[in-house]
This record gives sequence, structure tokens and C-alpha cells, in this order.
Amino acid sequence: MKLQEAGFTTAKSSIDADTLEILRGSIFTAGEAGTRCLLDNPTVKSVAISLREDLSSQGLMDKKAIAVQAIAFDKTPSANWKVTWHQDLMFPFATRTKTVEYALACVKDGVNYARPPAGILADMTAVRLHLDDCDEQNGPLRVSPGSHMSGILKSSEIPEHLARHGEFTCLVKEGEVIMMKVLALHASSLASSPRHRRVLHIVYYSGHQTDETWHRTI
Repeated sequence: MKLQEAGFTTAKSSIDADTLEILRGSIFTAGEAGTRCLLDNPTVKSVAISLREDLSSQGLMDKKAIAVQAIAFDKTPSANWKVTWHQDLMFPFATRTKTVEYALACVKDGVNYARPPAGILADMTAVRLHLDDCDEQNGPLRVSPGSHMSGILKSSEIPEHLARHGEFTCLVKEGEVIMMKVLALHASSLASSPRHRRVLHIVYYSGHQTDETWHRTI
């Protein structure tokens, strides 16, 4: 799959086994599905820079892209969760957004969030570094090819887009990445054989400017 046409693709990374082990042992909280706002973590910061270099060298990312968000996800027997079809629309900002196009302003765990306008979202790509093998049994990511081209969708429009574009299951090995446009419709099911499915999810912005200031950037 090609990123610009399909809205997602898989790629290799140069992140070594020692770094993957450090991430597995430092960015997750036992029994919890995820941890947000990780760009201040030194290892995450280093990995975000390395992934940008990896992917830009492969022609998959602008070398001037900036990381604006980092989240750790895991699925385990005690935290076996599912996510229905959606787009990633809410992102963290340094202060409460004032520009009217940045909608749905709110505060989560002391951090300001808002929905950027569609033009900004179109320039945002999530890079999901897998810290474990991800197969069909441990709740893999599913993406609807081409759905990122329709802008911000209403929830009532999602079934029609799924019927039109279908879905693809993303299976990857430890150390590989899935790149996904944040406007692409995606979901994941409960793991049928729950075990670790640890992912470091870093979002990069490749546009030239915004009307607001991101919470953190690298």
C-alpha cells in the first residue's frame, strides 16, 4: 500500500533491540491501555528523531516534519480493549486554542486539546512503532484504504465510507512501523489471544505553519 493513495503503509525501522527493550520497560503502566504525552521521555525523543530520519531516507516523510504527539498503547489479558472505526482528530496544544477553526477545545489530564482544521490534519501522519509482533490474534490495526481523502467525517458518514473503501488488516513484526494518515478511518478489535501488543504511536506534522502552538515538538 502507498501512503498517499491508501492512507497507510508499512516500513522498516533502524530502531535496535536494546532501544525496543528500554521502551517496553519504561513507557507503559501495568494494567492500563495507554500513556499519553511522552515526547519529554528521553528515549521516546531519540526514537522520534531516528524514525524521522529512517522514513525520510525512504521517501516516506518530509525530513523537516516535527513530532507533535507520542502515546504508548498495549493490549494484555487485563487490558484487552477495542476501538470502533474513527479518525484521529484531537491533538495537544500548549494553551487553550483561540482560533475558531480549532474546534472542540477541552482539557485532558491537565493538557489542552483541540481539533485542528482539515488542512492541518491532512499534513499529519502517525508512525506506529511495534514493540511486539502483531498478528491476527492480538487485535491488530485495521485501516480503510483511501478514506483519508474525504476530510473530517461525521459519525453518520462512516458506514458509507467503509462500504466504499473496505478495510485492510495491518500485520507487522517487532521493530517495524505502520504509517497512517490521521484522517484515515481505522479500528481494532479485542484480541482473541490476549498478550502484549505494545506500540509507540508518534504523530508528525509536515505542514509549514499552524495558527496555534503544539504542546510539545521534536
